[in-house]
Amino acid sequence: MQMVMDKTAIALSTTCAIHCMFLPVLLVMLPALATTSLGSENFHRLMLWLAFPVSVLALTQGCRRHKDRIVLAAGILGLVLLITTAIFGHTLLTEDGERITTVLGATALAFGHIRNYRLCDKNKCKT
Repeated sequence: MQMVMDKTAIALSTTCAIHCMFLPVLLVMLPALATTSLGSENFHRLMLWLAFPVSVLALTQGCRRHKDRIVLAAGILGLVLLITTAIFGHTLLTEDGERITTVLGATALAFGHIRNYRLCDKNKCKT
């Protein structure tokens, strides 16, 4: 179960980063995309609502098993950046600043999950 949660969280973090980096290009190329939910701030919030519980469970379980504080630190940093940007980014940052901060948060979170996954694989975690 641990490895499935990490894989899910990695996929969610990657989806968020890809969305953030490529949506502006796609909006220019396909203006109709702006009318879909992919063009709204609600997409970021939805991704965060999905990623947060999975990330917290996977990272805390991994930290308990492996005692690897880097996993927890990367996860906390990533989640804090993502949450802060989702709540305050639109008013405090420029559009580029919001995009950069979101990608950094998603990258930190994915790094934590990848490290957690590798440690679990190395230690043959079953649950």
